[in-house]
Amino acid sequence: MLLRSVGSRAGHRTLTFLQPLEAADRVSVVGNFNDWTPGRLTLRAAGEVAEASVELPNNYIAVFRYLGEGDHWFDEPQADVVDAGGSVVFGVEDEPVADEPQPAASVVVEPEPSKLSPAAKAEKIGQKRREREEQKATQAIEKARAKQKKLADKVTKAAQKQRKAAERVAKERERVAKKAAKKAGKKA
Repeated sequence: MLLRSVGSRAGHRTLTFLQPLEAADRVSVVGNFNDWTPGRLTLRAAGEVAEASVELPNNYIAVFRYLGEGDHWFDEPQADVVDAGGSVVFGVEDEPVADEPQPAASVVVEPEPSKLSPAAKAEKIGQKRREREEQKATQAIEKARAKQKKLADKVTKAAQKQRKAAERVAKERERVAKKAAKKAGKKA
């Protein structure tokens, strides 16, 4: 469900997106007002429903879709237009000034063939995020391996030092024992 109301600032309006309560924290509103970025406007529990709001300039044409779990995309049936590009809510004219003639409003929305559809754009953004996350994970794994190798090298060096120290101690004991045996041989 979609509610439209006067915004908190002059020349603005508020769009409130409503879904059943079970959609809370599971559905994002993804649109041209948030750069088609999933997760930036998530529905939150509000009484008996899940809702999210956005304040836009009155003349702003909002294009959006809902994104649920499992990359499930769906549209708002109460939008002004629902097409392959998503749900569209047309802008509204600002309040007319008294005694000023107003031109007739006509809005035509034609998708630009060179632009990606909202779903494709969101998918592309999601893919880029996944690639960055995979890259970060790979870097973290490499960093952990390098740290582990460095630690193993330190342990190996410490073991070598300990072995050399033990050899020096053994040689010193042997030398002291020979010296003591020589002394004992002279006394006898």
